[in-house]
Amino acid sequence: MAVPDQTSSREVADTRWLVVWVALAAGIVAAAHIGKLPPALPEIRAELGASLVTAGWIASMISATSFALGLFAGAIADRIGHRRVLVFGLVTLAAGSLLGAFAFSSEMMLVSRFVEGLGFTSSVVAGGAIIARATTHADRRWALGVWAAYMPVGFAGMLVVSALVVERFGWRPLWVMGCVVTLACAVAFLFATAHWQRAQVRSVHRESILRSVGRSVGIPGAVLVALTFGLYAAQHISMMNWLPTYMIEVHGAGILVSAGVPALVLAFNALGSYLGAWAMGRGAPIWFLLTIASVGMGLTEIGILSVALPNELRLVLACGFGIAGGIIPAAALAAAPVYAPSPALIGSMGGLMVMGSNTGQLFGPPALAAGREYAGSWEGILGLLLSFAVAAAVLSLASRPLERRASSAARFAETVK
Repeated sequence: MAVPDQTSSREVADTRWLVVWVALAAGIVAAAHIGKLPPALPEIRAELGASLVTAGWIASMISATSFALGLFAGAIADRIGHRRVLVFGLVTLAAGSLLGAFAFSSEMMLVSRFVEGLGFTSSVVAGGAIIARATTHADRRWALGVWAAYMPVGFAGMLVVSALVVERFGWRPLWVMGCVVTLACAVAFLFATAHWQRAQVRSVHRESILRSVGRSVGIPGAVLVALTFGLYAAQHISMMNWLPTYMIEVHGAGILVSAGVPALVLAFNALGSYLGAWAMGRGAPIWFLLTIASVGMGLTEIGILSVALPNELRLVLACGFGIAGGIIPAAALAAAPVYAPSPALIGSMGGLMVMGSNTGQLFGPPALAAGREYAGSWEGILGLLLSFAVAAAVLSLASRPLERRASSAARFAETVK
């Protein structure tokens, strides 16, 4: 069996904040590769002759890849080293972006997005595990809560940059820019973490990848949290995808306003991640944050889709939806080290959370579209959204005793070291 280059299972003496921040930066750069596509998609369709269905696959390919490979990526990172996998992920993202810049057909663009999907999955699975390894027990939940903001920050920020670049220069220079920035991030990450990596103690993780995957999916509490994460993602990405259409069709909003509101919601989503991190840093249990956030998403969805409320109030509720939704990724990603059966399997557990999230991202939008077609109106999708929210609240409540048991076991393990 290979002996991977990994961190020791011993608790670190001091949090390595530089490692935390460069890992967060890597996650933001990875998420930017998702955010660059929406403003560029109309031009890509026109230039490459992509059908609407093909364009849908181009848009969802990264989520599909993370859904299929997230858990295995985490297990591989546990076996060969999280730092190596994160660097591999960034380099692969850069390669996929460069390939996309020279795509001459929709099929080639699909391949490039698949390569980017491999890079994205590797980067975010390893990034969370690195932050868990580089932090003390007292700082870990707060740091992982902040880590959860990588997606709204990277996605929303790149939406703006992409719109500006595509309007002036076209979409291909944007893909080249993504390649350059990602490679620069990989180099910065390597230098910033070199001293920390040398200080790590090599530890042997002899389990096979399939065994690691099996152990991860065999932990009921972790599965409940991953399912809650998926139900959140189904609501969040569906609202982000269809909210502009809803605003235009029902309320006669202009294109600028209908595009600006989702970006504003994403900004508040990042704020919600910070609030979740703040609460966990002060001892709030993960199950509690997941439950109240799920209830909050359901309540705000009722108001957002209500035609009786004034636009100003619905905008406030949309921001509330973003805040409530931001708490869930923070809590779910912080659950990985809580439920991991050993420190050597934190990456596998993080992969389970990523897979759960991308399950919702992959299947949520088409489910909502089907609900809209069946109901005949946008108000008719409320029942589907509320069913997701209620199910998430029930699952998170069910995880309460399992989280307590896992936390008690972790505290006992620390006392006997």
